[in-house]
Amino acid sequence: MVLTGLTSLVALALFIWLLRVTDRFMAFALGFIIGGAIGNIIDRVRLGAVTDFLDFHWRAYHWPAFNLADSAIFIGVVILVLISIVRPSSKEKD
Repeated sequence: MVLTGLTSLVALALFIWLLRVTDRFMAFALGFIIGGAIGNIIDRVRLGAVTDFLDFHWRAYHWPAFNLADSAIFIGVVILVLISIVRPSSKEKD
């Protein structure tokens, strides 16, 4: 329950941030993260745990299992990082 509550608070904070964003790519990234968080919350509430169903092996290497919600969060975070690299804030230019 604690993890579900914490995830809900983070998703709410990200949603408030999303309401204030004017950049389309930033909104897209936040939408991915919020959607992934909500997907994991639904799993935790409905099933008691997050179901990781994507499990990949390559030769002797086993990648940790994950789900689509985890993928959405990852993609959103990667987009946020790329935005911060490509478009540095105006404070750094002064």
